[in-house]
Amino acid sequence: MTDRKPDKEQRQLRLNEIFETPHMKVATVDEALMSLAEAHPGMEVYRNYFYLLTHLEFEESDAVRHWNEFKRYHAKFEKDLGYSIDTRISTLSYFINENRQLQNPKIIEMKVFQSTQDQVILDDLTALYNYRHFRERIKGEMQAAKNREEMLSLVIIDIDDFKHINDDYGHLAGDGILRQIAVLVKSGFTNHGEAFRYGGEEFAVIVPGVGKQEVYELSNKLCARIAAHPFVNENSPARHEMSVTASLGIAVYPHDCDTSDALIGNADKALYTAKGTGKNIVCLYSENQRRAKRPNITVPGELVSFRTERDQIRTLNVSKGGIRFFCEQELAEDSVVELKLGLAKGYDPVTVLSRIVNRSPDADGFVYGSVVVEINKRDRVRFNLFVDSLPDE
Repeated sequence: MTDRKPDKEQRQLRLNEIFETPHMKVATVDEALMSLAEAHPGMEVYRNYFYLLTHLEFEESDAVRHWNEFKRYHAKFEKDLGYSIDTRISTLSYFINENRQLQNPKIIEMKVFQSTQDQVILDDLTALYNYRHFRERIKGEMQAAKNREEMLSLVIIDIDDFKHINDDYGHLAGDGILRQIAVLVKSGFTNHGEAFRYGGEEFAVIVPGVGKQEVYELSNKLCARIAAHPFVNENSPARHEMSVTASLGIAVYPHDCDTSDALIGNADKALYTAKGTGKNIVCLYSENQRRAKRPNITVPGELVSFRTERDQIRTLNVSKGGIRFFCEQELAEDSVVELKLGLAKGYDPVTVLSRIVNRSPDADGFVYGSVVVEINKRDRVRFNLFVDSLPDE
């Protein structure tokens, strides 16, 4: 398995000592970089060096080329001046006057810059990278994977029944669970990937250079660790322990997609398959998920929203993972709605929590495609039996 620590940790842990030198001589820096490159072949030493110093992003091969060109530039620079100069000064001159990668550089103390950057890219609650940084990193890692002809895996993690935790124990308890889950997620992929707060009760991990089988094993270990972990209710004076589980979905480039958006979408589909098959489980994305049995069937039901009244719906087709239905009410895509389906006369309706993934106008209303987010265990059994009893189309 590729031992590739996240870029930020590489830069801080491996290269800081170079920048702590009062006067950075090229020969000293050159020797230090070569030693690091030999000791850590996958570390991308030169790329990280230039990023730390200039915030310019290069592929490692381009960074090595820049370093060799810079050494020649530095030697001429010192000869013209007649005295030794700090590497940081000549690097700035190289990228402004020679290579012209920088146009309006701003001088700032590195520790101050890092602190400011952390405030922008870190989630306040969990101290993981935030969604904004996730979107930047996934695009960059996808391009890097294509350039290197490597695999890129994405894991999306969702805490099961998190709404019940907030409802039963309070939002402060829920925040505590998120913080504790964040620690497990980050430690579960140490040396392999970067962890992010994806949003709400969801987390994501970008795992470069790792294929399906390896990331599946890592994800299963994390799933088991979460289920076995004694979570503490931080909102309780007695700090009672709580049981929490999570569902995980995985997609891998290039097997499942060829763009970063498709990678996210397919990992999300795998996650919802996990949620719909009992939770506390890991699911790999597969094209078969799009070929699930989905017969046309009309079932009366109600849609419960934040409005006081209930809207009547009728299903158009139903599968274990999704429901297509008609409703007069206009609903926003990506919204989560509660559907109450009357599967059989004389019985209580089955309650299904669904997320709207698409909609199209229809006579007197809209047709919606939705994926199943949550069904309680009792209703899940009835719902699955109902779908299994339907004829194949």
